[in-house]
Amino acid sequence: MSFLQRLSNWFSQSGREDNLLQQAVDLAKEKRPAEAIEIYNELLRSHSVTSIVKARALFNRALAYSSLKDDERATSDLQTVISSHDAPENVRTAARTQLVRLKNRK
Repeated sequence: MSFLQRLSNWFSQSGREDNLLQQAVDLAKEKRPAEAIEIYNELLRSHSVTSIVKARALFNRALAYSSLKDDERATSDLQTVISSHDAPENVRTAARTQLVRLKNRK
């Protein structure tokens, strides 16, 4: 995401949510999953976050837990995403795929 796009995102609630989600993804890519989880938790606790952002945050938190080898929490998050009717189909599909990978890892 470009600097100007991030800057303009601060002027809307959904833009701020997107910025936070992107910040957490960046932390996870930098091998800092614990810090990313804190942001995902913040998004998931918020009452104003859209169902799409919540689904993406939950899926990404599962990936962060998985990278920390916390498969129990990762599995729980993935199952929540899969069972959510509000989650976009592409996120539910990715969650199903990741759940299979977790089960195969055991």
